[in-house]
Amino acid sequence: MPAPTAPPVLALPRDPRWVRWFLPTGITAMVVGAVATGLMALVLMVTMMSDPATPWVGLVPAADGAPTLVVQREGARGVTEISVEAGGASRDVLWSIDRVPGADWDGVVPIGTVPPAFRQRVPQGEGPLPAGSTIVVTNGCYASYLTMPRGTLEPGVVTTEDGPVLPDEFSSDGGGFTPCGSADLDVPLAIAGGGVALFVVGLVLLVVSAARRRTA
Repeated sequence: MPAPTAPPVLALPRDPRWVRWFLPTGITAMVVGAVATGLMALVLMVTMMSDPATPWVGLVPAADGAPTLVVQREGARGVTEISVEAGGASRDVLWSIDRVPGADWDGVVPIGTVPPAFRQRVPQGEGPLPAGSTIVVTNGCYASYLTMPRGTLEPGVVTTEDGPVLPDEFSSDGGGFTPCGSADLDVPLAIAGGGVALFVVGLVLLVVSAARRRTA
């Protein structure tokens, strides 16, 4: 009598090599995506909470003693409007000029005049602009401010909101405006978007891997 034999064991087909990589690849993608997204979220938060950059502005006396506005050259590139507003609660615009798009400007303008790089929007009224009014220099989003001083301006120095400074110090310090819709956010936003996409891809791979294990 022949000895009984065990029934043959049917071997289940193994998943292809690339399927077996779903689990470790998914975990790696999720970790990298989460870290990148978290870091870029922190960078974006710090960037948006930081004060925007604005150039240093000041006044110097012209030959006749009239106040002349000076803006550092780096900041002058971004200026789109210059105006003088009344002090107090009214904030009425007493004088205003708009930059001609693309026009070069050296950063100097006698208050109340219209240099070639600008167009007049609000003409100055009769008499000098009052002391205590506010000079506003803006790129359309951010602004530098300077209070019109009382009395005559001191020659040989630049009168700023922080007091008189030497011309060399004024020219060497400071910088330009933070651009509108700052490009500083473009790269962190792109990286954060990539991190989110990577996290989602990793999550999908984990779900697929878990589903195949349950059906195995």
